Amino acid sequence: MANDKTSRGYESLGQESSVTEVPPYEGINSNAYHPGTKGAQESVEAYPEPHQARPVRRHHVFRFWPWELGSLIVAFGLIAATYSVLSHYNGQQVPEWPFSINLNTLVALISTIMRAAMLVAVAEVISQTKWGWFSRPRPLSHLQYFDEASRSVSGSLSLLFVAPGSALGVLGALITILSLGIGPFTQQTIKTVPCLQTHREQKATLPLAHFMPGNGTYYRVGAGSYQVQLDMKGTMVNGIASPTSNDSAIIPNCATGNCTFTSHNGITHSSIGLCSSCIDTTPFIREPIRNNSRPDNYTLPNNMWVSAESDMVYLNVAPGSVDWASSAFTPEFTSSIDGGLINVTTLSLTAAACSNNGGNLSCPIQNGYGGPTGLVATSCSLYPCLKNYHAVVEKGVLSEKIVSTKPAPVNWVEAGIPHGGVSPSMNFTALQSPCLVDGGWYDLPNMSDVPKTQGRSFTDINIDGANYTVPDECLYKMWFPYADGLMNFMYYDLFDGQCTYNSRQGQSIACDEMWWLASLYNNKEASFDTLSAAFDQFATAVTNKIRTTGSSSYDWNAHEVVEGAVTEMTVCIEFQWKWLIMPTALVAATAAILVAIVTQNLRNHEQPVWKSSLLPLLYYGFNHRSYHEDPSRPVMDLTEMNRAAANRRAKFQNGGEAGFVDVTPSIEDVIRRRGRDVDVDSLIDGR
Repeated sequence: MANDKTSRGYESLGQESSVTEVPPYEGINSNAYHPGTKGAQESVEAYPEPHQARPVRRHHVFRFWPWELGSLIVAFGLIAATYSVLSHYNGQQVPEWPFSINLNTLVALISTIMRAAMLVAVAEVISQTKWGWFSRPRPLSHLQYFDEASRSVSGSLSLLFVAPGSALGVLGALITILSLGIGPFTQQTIKTVPCLQTHREQKATLPLAHFMPGNGTYYRVGAGSYQVQLDMKGTMVNGIASPTSNDSAIIPNCATGNCTFTSHNGITHSSIGLCSSCIDTTPFIREPIRNNSRPDNYTLPNNMWVSAESDMVYLNVAPGSVDWASSAFTPEFTSSIDGGLINVTTLSLTAAACSNNGGNLSCPIQNGYGGPTGLVATSCSLYPCLKNYHAVVEKGVLSEKIVSTKPAPVNWVEAGIPHGGVSPSMNFTALQSPCLVDGGWYDLPNMSDVPKTQGRSFTDINIDGANYTVPDECLYKMWFPYADGLMNFMYYDLFDGQCTYNSRQGQSIACDEMWWLASLYNNKEASFDTLSAAFDQFATAVTNKIRTTGSSSYDWNAHEVVEGAVTEMTVCIEFQWKWLIMPTALVAATAAILVAIVTQNLRNHEQPVWKSSLLPLLYYGFNHRSYHEDPSRPVMDLTEMNRAAANRRAKFQNGGEAGFVDVTPSIEDVIRRRGRDVDVDSLIDGR
């Protein structure tokens, strides 16, 4: 029954009878068929007779793994592409692509293709492993377990318990199971964080001035007499009355509300402006000589006075020399008055000078008209200076801090006059060192090396007793006629007045036409700190006005600005590369088991590479071979088996003799069919 042409199962496809020579008939090659059988016939060249076969032959292993090797290369390429893409966008704004595609979508697509490519190799490794697994007696059900492990995660889980001794099979199953994490792990590599991004097509700006005045900022009222324009006068009055208002604030040009400026030594920009320096002259106040016939006046050496009695002066402000307080001068104050525009002394009654001792108020003047009070005196110098800033704009708010200041005394060398002289052409001048010119930084010793390009001016200046020639880009100047206009307004109109007090006024003092001076009284809480801060705020207000109305050293009509970067708070990509360790390790493990199985096939010459093919189960059933009459013949490899199966036809037969049945036409059937076709053709031709 085993040799019968209708035998069941695998044997019907496995039997071969000897080839019988049949003469050609009507062009039919009868050598390709066996008479009297329906068994499929392979060519003699493809399947030599048993006496021609070699007991053992080397199979060409590498030609059976091209797709797996290719898929592994694809997997490595995709993991490398993931690293490359995410590294490129690390720290950058989340890209906006057409059709709502985002970076997560791209990474998900790459990881899906990478997993599929990787599992192509893993599945075939598991399938090939099962043929070696059965080199020893095993339960036949293990075939099914290996087959399911190559196709699904659940099958891989089962294989871990069914065949723990198959190292490559277990590793392949573990890779299949762990590959479920490739998608989530690769998604975790993308983290979105808030960040600032620069708009390269936009620029932020802040005003500054190398030179003051600008065009139309002052006017001449007489021979050698000048006045500043009304807007500056208003700024100065407001700088005393309401110094923290927005009237004199610098308004940055920053489209997004977040801008930065390049800094050097912490300095982003510089400008000519006005500075203040103050000393505490309270110790110079002289107490009155008690005399019932006149009020008790508290005086300073310059004859300024205040009194704590009704309708007397509670606040006195006056310009003038402060040489009487020279013993209190600090080095900073001394340098400021040398090139200063005006010195202002403020004398005031104040409750801030009182001390509280266990609930008992102790004041220098215990029986004042307005109650116990004290005294404070402050002398301040206002002078042209160079101001160095550091600025940044965050959330629409400008944060501008003064890094340093430098007095701008008269440049006698430029004016060509002796020290202490006066000339309409002289400038209050400060040198910026180091200085940026044409993208290069220059210090004092090498400023004369600045390229002397067309239109560039150089000026001589005396620094610490030595004369230097420096480019005007490094100088910040205030022209003497404009400085004179500032000085005249401050001296005669701004800082010269007295304020009185009466109980009918509540807590306020009356300053008459000098009403803005009342802010210095600070509701009877004036102190050296509040007065010093008030003059500093006044200088800031004037400086801001100078920055917005000043000009370039080369063009009075040109307003200068410092440019910065416009940034915007947006969402950026943060590449968390550690999450790619697992997918990378799985691809590397896939490469390892593929190399291992290929090496194993190279060492075992008798085991063909069949991988996941079903044909070996049909051709080599239980105790059956294609040429059973010659057991020493080597088994077919995958290519040979596929070629043989292509020429064989079979059907599955149900019933009592269920199994595959060979239905390949025999030579007699072919000749008979061909002969019948010839008879029909003859009848047609003889019609």
